[in-house]
Amino acid sequence: MRTLIQKFKKNRRKAKHVKFLHLKIAELYGEIIDESFKGEFQFNKGITIIHSNIENKAKLLKKYNRRLKLIVY
Repeated sequence: MRTLIQKFKKNRRKAKHVKFLHLKIAELYGEIIDESFKGEFQFNKGITIIHSNIENKAKLLKKYNRRLKLIVY
């Protein structure tokens, strides 16, 4: 009986974590898309200026996706 309770608690905790990661990934993805649309393109220099830390968000998105793959499979 004790092992079943431990297994249930572990699966519940894992499900909560998976749900959290899904929500965080969706949030980061949305922020990256929104901020990339808000970026300014300078034609004379040929560069795009983004006024946020989009590189950090992209790294976090990659990290969370990797973590989610390890947890789910």
